[in-house]
Amino acid sequence: MVGTPYWMAPELIRGLEYDAKVDVWSLGITAIEMATGNPPFFDQHPMRVLFLIPKNPPPALPAEPPRGGATFSKPFREFVGLCLEKDPKRRPSARE
Repeated sequence: MVGTPYWMAPELIRGLEYDAKVDVWSLGITAIEMATGNPPFFDQHPMRVLFLIPKNPPPALPAEPPRGGATFSKPFREFVGLCLEKDPKRRPSARE
């Protein structure tokens, strides 16, 4: 297993078979990071994150943007939600 814990997909952390959809998960995390300044769980130790990602519901954009920024559009929220589908069979491919 190679990667930075904050961006790792649940199936990768669990040691299950995985494919390119782990990159779609990472894209969703990167989108949150770009919108808020940090990836989810950034306040947690990286080793703890390896336990939190598989256990917790998928990360989502906060209801309120950080520090008075613009609100997040519905299409952007939907995009992030699709990228962060925990079931890799239901997570869209990069082509989709």
